[in-house]
Amino acid sequence: MLVVVAAKCALNLAFAGRYGWQRDELYYAVAGRHLQGGYVEFPAVTALLSATAHALFGWSLVGFRAFAILAGAGTMLVAALVARELGGERRAQVIAAVAVGFSPLLIATNGLFQPVSFDQLTTMVVLWLALRLALGRGSWPALGVAAGIGLETKYTLAVPLVLLVATFLVWRRDVLRDRGFPIAVVIAAALLVPNLIWEAQHSWTSVHWFLNPPASATDESRPQYVVDLLLVTHLVAVPVAVAGVLSLVRDRLLRPLGWTVVGTALAYLVLGGKSYYAAPAVLFALATGAVPFERWATRRRLRNVGIAFVDFLVVLLPVGLPVLPLRTADKAGVVAARSDYQDEVGWHALAHRVEGLARGTDVVLTLNYGEAGALDLFGRDLPPVASGDVTFRYWRPKVDGRRALLVGLAKGDARFCRRYRVVARIAMPVDNEERGRPIARCTLDGSLAAVWPRVLALYD
Repeated sequence: MLVVVAAKCALNLAFAGRYGWQRDELYYAVAGRHLQGGYVEFPAVTALLSATAHALFGWSLVGFRAFAILAGAGTMLVAALVARELGGERRAQVIAAVAVGFSPLLIATNGLFQPVSFDQLTTMVVLWLALRLALGRGSWPALGVAAGIGLETKYTLAVPLVLLVATFLVWRRDVLRDRGFPIAVVIAAALLVPNLIWEAQHSWTSVHWFLNPPASATDESRPQYVVDLLLVTHLVAVPVAVAGVLSLVRDRLLRPLGWTVVGTALAYLVLGGKSYYAAPAVLFALATGAVPFERWATRRRLRNVGIAFVDFLVVLLPVGLPVLPLRTADKAGVVAARSDYQDEVGWHALAHRVEGLARGTDVVLTLNYGEAGALDLFGRDLPPVASGDVTFRYWRPKVDGRRALLVGLAKGDARFCRRYRVVARIAMPVDNEERGRPIARCTLDGSLAAVWPRVLALYD
């Protein structure tokens, strides 16, 4: 187990510093400077981890991403524990760790500091603890703690939690009659109090965001959702996941877990969620499937499956990790195939360009959180940076003057300006416009506080 986990961590660490900071990572890094009870699209745990990473490693990208890599290691260990709970011996536990840890999803997501990696760990822990309860040796208070922390990590855990209660209610009411169940609910609710207070103070902004998400949050078609969910299992291991679900559904004691996995995948398919929302449940299915797979796998079968598993992993590896030099990956179409790579380059160049243009201005106003995050982290001697995008809208700096430098805002967007003059253009790798995004000087039509409602109107 230690060898397998160390190999997975080494693989991610070897390429953790390549290409550069990803757009979302810039946002999470700035969020770590603004610790609060919640944020527009995510709860507080990610920002807490960001602040911890900065305290330990400064602005080291490798140090930042090490937290996601450690979360992946934890997910592998929990997968082995799941196999052990189901009676799997050493070989089954190692198979579970390999199937989960070296799935394309875990390799790719653990390469970036994002809530996805932490959600995978907390969801696996919740399902493992629920499995122990179904087997009669678990602890409801422990599950309550895990559920509370998990919901403070990513709201998407709510779906499997609701399904767990519903399926236990249908098939295992005896588990819910335990006096520990209400205690678990109270513990989870108590851990959510800071987030609920923040949401109430900000008009439940996260609810509005999820009900009306931007196009980038819903750009995965339903057929693509199914394909991506199959890729979570590495394709070669799809039968293992299916075997895991079937073994759970056929066992009266464990049936709630099986239908929770199926229900989570179907729920996000119907709700229009992304495949990685349901992926932790699929990883749990892989871990449970390791036990029947181990019984089936003779030495010859295991060798043949292992060869196919490794071959498929090698083919997909450049898409999951930046193993290729950037120019080579770009020429091979790998950068175009994965938007995360496009979002990792160009930020230092943007900050340097803005530094030379921002002299004499009172504020820099950016179109999106990536630009704001890059200028906040990499800019030197810049005036305050502001943006109306996502949670940046609540971090408006105090600015007295009206001279602004606009980054990425076209003239049609800058209706709060008296004067607007493009002074440069910068082409970011994520841009479709050949000329690049405008950088313009602007005289605000009033103080920043006065025009802020018109700025926010661009995003509402």
